[in-house]
Amino acid sequence: MTQKPSKDLETNNLLLTHYPRYFDIDMRYYPGANNHQKGVNRTRLTVLIAIRFSIITPGIVRWLYAINHRLALEHLNRLENDGFLRVVKTHRSPDGRVYVPTYTAAKFAEELMGIDIHFRANRNPALQFNQNNVMHNLINAFVMLRGIHNYHSDETYAPMWNGFITEPEFKRINNLSDTRTVDGAVLLPDGSIVAIEVEHSFKNKTARQAILLKYLSSLKKGDYSKIFLFSQSVKIFDDIKRLHEQLFEEMPQRFDKKTRAPLLSESDAELLHSSIIFRTKLCEEINEMFYQ
Repeated sequence: MTQKPSKDLETNNLLLTHYPRYFDIDMRYYPGANNHQKGVNRTRLTVLIAIRFSIITPGIVRWLYAINHRLALEHLNRLENDGFLRVVKTHRSPDGRVYVPTYTAAKFAEELMGIDIHFRANRNPALQFNQNNVMHNLINAFVMLRGIHNYHSDETYAPMWNGFITEPEFKRINNLSDTRTVDGAVLLPDGSIVAIEVEHSFKNKTARQAILLKYLSSLKKGDYSKIFLFSQSVKIFDDIKRLHEQLFEEMPQRFDKKTRAPLLSESDAELLHSSIIFRTKLCEEINEMFYQ
């Protein structure tokens, strides 16, 4: 069991105060006993995904509800007709399109979650999300939802985590400069909180160093106890491990100009090394879903 942060830390940490309300949102798909119930359950979950991740695509819907592409499009287009979603054509999405939520969706999600949503609709729906981050955000949504929808080979329900907070939600409640905005955080079955990071492209050593220092700050503050990295590529993982090894060796020998202290102490390096976990479990699934 992870050691819990002290009470003082909890009172001063906005994240720890807000986590439970987001972790309590039920993001599991329940098929429903009949077509009506199925429709209600799908509408609820699709709107929540669109609001919590800012976008949704036919690919996510197809996978989550175990339906074909045509039915996924029908479902999303119905929600567009009902005023919950707007479609944006973009080559950045594997489906050639994404759907973004509307003000109506925000109000509906607010009722479902019991959390105020600061939603700004845009006349041009293409400006509601960052086109450069589409692939990253879709993989992130898939990973978070996939962890909730995890089963053993005998069909026993075995979630990897019980709830999550998304990157936009994380940003909203925690804008401190020394906290790295991770791609989200999850609540594990043992009660510990883990950050989720999607690494779908290579980064240089300078970027890795900045990321490590922000992880360290968050680990020490108790924002989360570990970091799970997910990717579509084992090669990206190998590259990160190589850079981390170099940095764990170099940073204790380099000094901060202001404080004259080492950039990283030996114990800091050890904490980071033991807290960053490379999760290869979903590499093939991510690759198949987004890159085939």
